Amino acid sequence: MSLPFTEQQCFFVAILAFVVIGFQRGWRRELVSLVFVLLAVFLIRPDSGRTFGQFLSRLPSVLAYLLGGTTAPPSATPEAVTGFLGPWGPLLVFLLIVGLGYYIGNRAFPKPGTPQERFVGIVPAIISGAFILAYLSSMLPRSQGNLVTVAVQAPDPANYVPVIFAIAIVSLVVALVAARAKKPPAKK
Repeated sequence: MSLPFTEQQCFFVAILAFVVIGFQRGWRRELVSLVFVLLAVFLIRPDSGRTFGQFLSRLPSVLAYLLGGTTAPPSATPEAVTGFLGPWGPLLVFLLIVGLGYYIGNRAFPKPGTPQERFVGIVPAIISGAFILAYLSSMLPRSQGNLVTVAVQAPDPANYVPVIFAIAIVSLVVALVAARAKKPPAKK
């Protein structure tokens, strides 16, 4: 299955979706989500399943050493636990961490009350979107023998930095204009 769009069209549609989500959620919620997205991007790698399996295989001997001072033999070989998460495991863990960030962001802060909070929320949403798209483009298979193939080349983020920067500046200017707008006096 190949997509009928170019990589630029896919990239801008996805970024537009993140802009809308960021506008709806506000800057506080989006900052919490951005922290979780960055955590997931920098911690979860394609070989995370092998690394996690090796950690699990060594855990009993480390605990035995800490509790008794002697090293216990490993219960399973690292090769047996290498595929613990499977080929889609790192992607599932990534999505779980990102989803947890969005959930915590929604629970920790109320809905944005002012337009400027909403417009400033666009900035961290664009950054989160760019990191999520970069991670997903590195994780999805590109060969023809797989169940799902994506025939879209990953866009080079360096080419889109000026566009993302311009969107961020425009959203901040609109937020400042919305903040400076005169509000009618409250009725007494």
